[in-house]
Order: sequence, then C-alpha cells, then structure tokens
Amino acid sequence: MKNIQKVLTDIIQESSKIFWVLFKVILPVIIIIRALELMGAIPYLARFLEPLTSFIGIDGSLGLVWMAAILVNIYAGMAAFASLQPIFDYTVAETTILGLIILIAHSLPIEVAIARQSRVSAIFNLLFRFINAVIAGKILNYIFIKFELFNEKNSSILDIPTNVVSNFDWLILQSKNFLIIFMIIFLIISTINILKFIGLWQFIINILKIPLSYLGMSEKVANIILIGLTLGISFGGGFLIEESKKNNISKKDILLSLSFLSLCHSIIEDTILILLLGSHISGILFFRMIYTIVIILFMKYLLDTKLEKKILDKLTYD
Repeated sequence: MKNIQKVLTDIIQESSKIFWVLFKVILPVIIIIRALELMGAIPYLARFLEPLTSFIGIDGSLGLVWMAAILVNIYAGMAAFASLQPIFDYTVAETTILGLIILIAHSLPIEVAIARQSRVSAIFNLLFRFINAVIAGKILNYIFIKFELFNEKNSSILDIPTNVVSNFDWLILQSKNFLIIFMIIFLIISTINILKFIGLWQFIINILKIPLSYLGMSEKVANIILIGLTLGISFGGGFLIEESKKNNISKKDILLSLSFLSLCHSIIEDTILILLLGSHISGILFFRMIYTIVIILFMKYLLDTKLEKKILDKLTYD
C-alpha cells in the first residue's frame, strides 16, 4: 500500500512540475491573444497573409482563416472558415492546402514560446514553421494542378459559432483547458509508469529506435516524439523542456525532435479537425509526414557535416 502511495505521489509531483512549466508559458500568451481578439485586430492582421495565400495557390480570403489559426488555434481557424464558407466556393484542393499550412503553422505564440523554453531559438522555430508551411503548401498545390486533383467543390459539415465569447465564459473555458492539460499530463505519466512496470515501454522505445536513428535522433527522445505525434507539441514540448533542464538530451536531439514535431504533431485529433473542413487526407496527413521526413533528413545531413557545432550554437541555447 505504501509503495502505491509513493508511486502516486511521485506521479502527481512530476505531473505538477511539467504542468507548471507549461502554465507559465501559456498563460501570458493567451491573455495577449485574448486582447487582440477583443480589439478586433485579427482580421486586420490577416491582410498581411492574403498575398501569401494567393502565392501558395489558394484564395486570398483564406488568409483570415490561417491568421486565426496562427494566432489562436485550429478551432479559431475553423470558426473563421465557417464564416467564409457560405460566401466563397472553395475547392477540395484549396481546403486541403489550407489544412496543410494550418497543421504546420498554428498556435504559434504558444508553441514558439514552448520551443524557446526547450532551448531552441524562438525566431528559428517561428521562421521554420512559417516558411515550411508556405513551401509545403506551394508544392502540394503544384501536385494538385499537375495531376488535376480535387478540383470539385468543397463540402464541409462545419457549423461552428463565430461570435466572440464573454470574458467570463473565456475565463471558464481557459480554466477547463488548464485542468484538462493537467489531467492529460497525469494520464501520460501514469501510462508510461504502467508500461514500464509490465515491460512494454522499452519494447515501444526499441521499435522507435531504428526510424529515429535514420532521422538523426537517439532513443532518448522516443517518448517525446511518441507523445508529440499523438497528443501534440504542447505535451511533447512540456516533456522536452523538463528533460532539457536535466541536460539528459543533446542539443542535436533537441533541435531535430522539436523540428520534427513542429511540422508533424497531434496526427489524430488535429487531422480529424482539418478533415471537417472538407480537406483530403492525402494532403494533410500522408504528404505532411513525407514532407516532414524529407526536411528532417536534410537537417540531419547538415548536422552530420562540419557545420554541426556552428548550427547548434546558433539555433539552440545552453
């Protein structure tokens, strides 16, 4: 009985430690974003993205959707899309490309702040995600045009309220979100401990070891990649922050794992959400995974040269 209590206490302590790290990062960011929402600044900021979305190959009006997703989250982007959908006739190709760039670059204020706490340059992470979103979107648009794919009119089943909630409702919502974050962290750590106890955790790590080694990462980041891929960069980043503080992970592992998760994370929930826009899974999941692997292999190639120390010194912190 005492052993069970000790294990439970350890899990709660570790969960609280990781939660507190994320709380300190997320709270100031969501307050600033809330202020921008109340001032009605997001539609004005979206104008900066209209030429860029047109360059990628989708309607300029979708700049508003992408900006909402970039500054707030995917749900805000979905709400913006729901308000535009009755007005514009978007194709499946357009919504798939939109979905891809949203999945690569969304919630940037929070997720870039998490990257900074993980000892990776915030400017690098911001530019890395933004530039790769544009490049990936442009390549996917070229493929769709070349092979004449998904030109039919998009049909979405979205019906999302687009009004701004009251401050009280927003406060309640954020409190619930933080409670959910703590519960998920608690469940992650509990699950890992159970898997370790029954001997399955090392088996999972061994399975991931080979593909990670090809991508230039060690098995030390296997749990972070697994958590980030399934649950998102906030949770994977939270564990990465904690491990980086202990100096258990090399700079190369930190940079490559965070870069991987920056391009491809939360492949279950986020993918389902974007499918609701009417996007095609080939672009938002399969193409995104292939693109991510190619980019990480290129980064691994650069880090395997004499440039490694210079790159790591520029892009990571001690």
